[in-house]
Amino acid sequence: MNLYEFEGKDLLSRYGIATPNRVLVRAAGQAASAYRALGHTRVLVKAQVLSGKRAALGGIRRCASAEEVADAAAELFAAALGGFPVAAVLVEEELALTSEHYLSLTYDTSSRCPVFLYGQVGGSGVEQRLEAVVKEPLDIRQERVNALIPFANELWQCFKAEDTRLIEVNPLAKTVDGRWIACDAKVALDPDAGFRHDSWAFYEPRGALGRLLTQREKLAAAIDSGPAYYRGTAGKYIDLDGDIGVLFAGGGASIANMDALAAVGLTPANYCEYSGNPPREKVHALAKVVLSKPGLRGLWIVGGVANFTSIVETFAGVVDALEEVKPSYPIVVRRAGPQEKEGMELMAGCAARNGLRMQLFGKETSMSDSAAALASCF
Repeated sequence: MNLYEFEGKDLLSRYGIATPNRVLVRAAGQAASAYRALGHTRVLVKAQVLSGKRAALGGIRRCASAEEVADAAAELFAAALGGFPVAAVLVEEELALTSEHYLSLTYDTSSRCPVFLYGQVGGSGVEQRLEAVVKEPLDIRQERVNALIPFANELWQCFKAEDTRLIEVNPLAKTVDGRWIACDAKVALDPDAGFRHDSWAFYEPRGALGRLLTQREKLAAAIDSGPAYYRGTAGKYIDLDGDIGVLFAGGGASIANMDALAAVGLTPANYCEYSGNPPREKVHALAKVVLSKPGLRGLWIVGGVANFTSIVETFAGVVDALEEVKPSYPIVVRRAGPQEKEGMELMAGCAARNGLRMQLFGKETSMSDSAAALASCF
């Protein structure tokens, strides 16, 4: 789970890492009073989004009056930086700096251990200057790290105690009066460790695309909660901007099928998948979420050859949703596996009863060819 800058700074502050004075603003009308409360002549007005390259996208403004702050906040709240809505605005003191450095802790998949990264050059564009960044492998059991680097040990304690996957301070800056300040904070928490942190419940839910969850994404996430959470998975759903609803079965094939859809000139309205032999009611709930998206002009239900997932059980859930919605747009189904004959008969019966424009394909047709079959409908 990625944190907003203000959340990351609040976390770092709890471990003794100095951060700038700031006021969080949730509505443009609060910005002018936030500026006055800070008591600084020059401030930064910073859009709070879960995306990178914020400065390059105009998400950070320098202001020197309450009027400028109010105008900047209003513009940022009305913007979508990199396609992401602005959740809040941070009004923060602007510091006079003498140098900017780079400081980060993360996990390295090659060495399978935490790594400490430090560079004496930081700020925007540090990705193009990685040769100046020193990388030091760490043992998760060690107590301290390089004490010569400001806040290195405090960052290490935070990294371990808070179950983070990444903490990045860029820039770690030195001010003209000799103080070290974490001017920005990028923090990613390990969602699998949430059971150890009651405080995480106060973070607003957010999805894989780095934004707050849509209503459909919230409904889908709830499918795998509760006492039956272990009975297969059917709660993976991400809203996208296209007009073809997709209902994927399986993990790796789902990613490949997104490419197949694009290759035939169609754009997905969502990403979703079910796997692990989920029961009828879970697939029904997921299919209803997919079908609820406004503006759909097609539906693609596709998966590989299942090993143990019951085709008739999962298709029964899809049929329940189709019986309710009765979509008029074309539907293409490609699936095979245990009880596939009964599952296909269930689908065919649903199509006949409701006058659905449905094509059914088994393993004799590739998943990519079934995407082409859907494209030929338009």
